[in-house]
Amino acid sequence: MRFTPGTPGPAALYQLLGAAATLGLLWAAGVLGPAGMVLAMLSPLPAGYVQMRRGLASGLGVVFLVSGTLWLIDGPGGGLLYLLQFGLASLILPRFLLRGQPWDRAIGATALIGTLLSVSLLFAYAQYSDQATTEVVSGYIQGELAKVDEFYQQAELTPTQAEELKALTAGTADYLLAAYPALIMVANSALLLLVVILLARLSQGHYRIPGPPLYLWKAPEVLIWGVILGGFGVFFATGLAQQLSVNLLTLLLPVYFLQGMAVVAHFFQRRGTAPFLRVMGYMMLVIVNPLPAVVTGIGIFDLWLDFRNPKEKKT
Repeated sequence: MRFTPGTPGPAALYQLLGAAATLGLLWAAGVLGPAGMVLAMLSPLPAGYVQMRRGLASGLGVVFLVSGTLWLIDGPGGGLLYLLQFGLASLILPRFLLRGQPWDRAIGATALIGTLLSVSLLFAYAQYSDQATTEVVSGYIQGELAKVDEFYQQAELTPTQAEELKALTAGTADYLLAAYPALIMVANSALLLLVVILLARLSQGHYRIPGPPLYLWKAPEVLIWGVILGGFGVFFATGLAQQLSVNLLTLLLPVYFLQGMAVVAHFFQRRGTAPFLRVMGYMMLVIVNPLPAVVTGIGIFDLWLDFRNPKEKKT
């Protein structure tokens, strides 16, 4: 089933406002630095929204205006970086949604396309610079972790805390290097999920997001075998098999975290929890340790216990 946008209004106005909103988000994210990461993640939203309201041509107009402006300001690299990071996703995702693809499949397909493109460009850059792909990734990871170390050094840690941080950083670097393909996919998916949530909130009846609401969503049951195989591979395999297992778990555990969040959303929905309290609850479940692991466990065991439809005891 196809969903055709039919909202009246001048397309040029939508394009100009969408481009201005995108540039404003990118500017604010650059000014705020690491604290502006959320604003940067929102930058695909304006073009996606315009496409949902006005169609593909208008969405293309927004992306063209933004990339052209960044090209003029920062040179070709600025425009190209926007296209690769956000522009293409803001065009591809709405196309899947407007064609009636459920939101989870639309996110998965768009994230897969973005990941394949990112990995291909990374491989091409490594070949161009006469380096191994792992060397390029390792250099980037070490650079980012160095920024983290510099930040914590300014916090005047005790010698014990500094040693613990150093050990944690070393372990993190090894994991990031081993799992970077899956991490790219997960990061792309998280970005797109945020965009879909906001597109649904902004729809106001002008379009609809295909697929079940979050509180009814479930992951395909077959994925649990990937978690089981990945777990065995991480603990008992070595070499390439272990790296593949790490990537498999990195890819699938966030899926069950999302299913755990769906269970929580179901209880919020059933109890009629106020929207503000729901947002606070979701933020705590994402940020506060060890709640993310607990939510992931709920998502996994929901396959067998079915928390949203508990079986009634027969007497």
